[in-house]
Amino acid sequence: MTYTITSSCIGCDRCLSQCPTGAISKDGDTLWINPKLCNGCAGFYRVPQCQAVCPTNKGIARLSPVSSISSGDYWDSWFNTYNQLVEKLNSKKPPTYWEKWFNSYSQELQKVIKR
Repeated sequence: MTYTITSSCIGCDRCLSQCPTGAISKDGDTLWINPKLCNGCAGFYRVPQCQAVCPTNKGIARLSPVSSISSGDYWDSWFNTYNQLVEKLNSKKPPTYWEKWFNSYSQELQKVIKR
């Protein structure tokens, strides 16, 4: 699986020296990963080294296979993913243990305060 450098990259160049396949290059001030050379450090390390050394934790991301297809398919996939995530956020799930505890505690606290 190949990786890409995101807009969250701060240009620290740490990933440049850590890449075992030499897939990361610098073009002026911009870093980029050659998808033909990047193999996610398979055969070298258990985790991609560029991601492991990134101080922002968001400067490098896995390149989804969707990005290699045409733009129409890309946006269809993007909106499908977006709609699924929004649906998850809006779904009515039973409250977790801590939510129940907080609600119970705050109700009891209100009773004590009103006395």
